[in-house]
Amino acid sequence: MRKSLAILSVLLLSASAGLAEDLVIGAGAGYRRPMAEAVAAWKAQSGDSVGEVYGNMGQVLGQARESGKMAMVCGDRAVLAKAEGLRFDRFLPLGTGKLVVAFRKGESLQDPAELAAERIAKVGIPDAKSAIYGKAGRQYLDRSGLAAKVDPKLVTVATVPQVTAYLISGDVDAGFLNITDAIGAGADLGGWVAVDPGLYPPIEISCGVLDASAEGFAAFLTTPAAQKILQHYGL
Repeated sequence: MRKSLAILSVLLLSASAGLAEDLVIGAGAGYRRPMAEAVAAWKAQSGDSVGEVYGNMGQVLGQARESGKMAMVCGDRAVLAKAEGLRFDRFLPLGTGKLVVAFRKGESLQDPAELAAERIAKVGIPDAKSAIYGKAGRQYLDRSGLAAKVDPKLVTVATVPQVTAYLISGDVDAGFLNITDAIGAGADLGGWVAVDPGLYPPIEISCGVLDASAEGFAAFLTTPAAQKILQHYGL
C-alpha cells in the first residue's frame, strides 16, 4: 500500500508541476516512457518549455478538464473520444497497444495460460475500471477461460507502472502490462509473453489535440526521430 501511494504521489506531483508550463502534454501512465523521451527530444530541438502529466486516464482527463491548460492528451482513443467536458480538434494515431503478461526475475512463463499454474501465487493487474490494460487483462481472463483459477490470485493496483513496480520488487509473480512498459523495464523483469490479441479488443493509442499550441509537437511525433522512439517501445 505504501508503494502504491508513493507512486501515485509522484504522478500527482508531476501533474501539478506540469500545469505551470506553457505547453502541457498528458498521457496514460503506461505510456510515460515513450512520451517522456519524445518530449525531451522535442524540447532539445525546439527549445520549448513542456510540462508532462502522467497517471491513470481518469486522473489525466480530470486535470485536462479542470485546468483547461492541457494542449494534448495521449492514450486509448476510445477513452479520449468519450471524455466528457473535453473537445479534441483531431486525433493523431501513435500505434496499436499490445497486452503482455510479464513475470518477475526467478520466474519463467512460456504462455499466458501458465498464470493458472500453482507456482504463480500473485498476479498484478491494473484497475479494470480505469486502466486500459486492466480492462484488456480482465477480458483475456474471461475469454480464455482462466478467470476461475486466476481471479483469486489477482492483486489490483491503479496503473500499469504500479504492476511493473510490484514485479520488480517481487511482490507479485506475474502481471498484466502493456508491451511499452515491459520493454521499458527491460532487465528488471524476468521477461514477458504476448497475449493473443484475439482475446481482447483492439487498443488504438492516439494523441488528442486540445489546443493549437500542441501542433508543433504533434508534427514532431510524425518525424522519423519520434517514430523511432515509438517503435522502440512497441508502438
